[in-house]
Amino acid sequence: MRTHTESETNTVDDEPNRPAPTGDEMRQAVVHGCVTVGFAIAALLVAAASSDGVRTALIIAAPVIMLVGALTALWRTYRNWKRGGKWQVWQGASWFLLATFVIFLFGTGPVLVS
Repeated sequence: MRTHTESETNTVDDEPNRPAPTGDEMRQAVVHGCVTVGFAIAALLVAAASSDGVRTALIIAAPVIMLVGALTALWRTYRNWKRGGKWQVWQGASWFLLATFVIFLFGTGPVLVS
């Protein structure tokens, strides 16, 4: 029977604050994308039923929610890349959310200008 040396069994990273790989990055990325898009759509739906001041604030908030979600996904991409995880999944989520951010931005822009 072969015994393992300490260097072979030690999988602890140099940085203790780094999150451990979980293996379910795909589920987390899909949930992150759905929640982000859901909050942005909810902001637009509430804006449609609101008065002028609240309506303007929520119309501005919807693209901001999308941008924050996209930047968060980009941050998760970087963290997964640094620890050797499945960063490609998060990069895909980032691109999806960035594209959706542009759609929300151009969709709400004419409403704000008028």
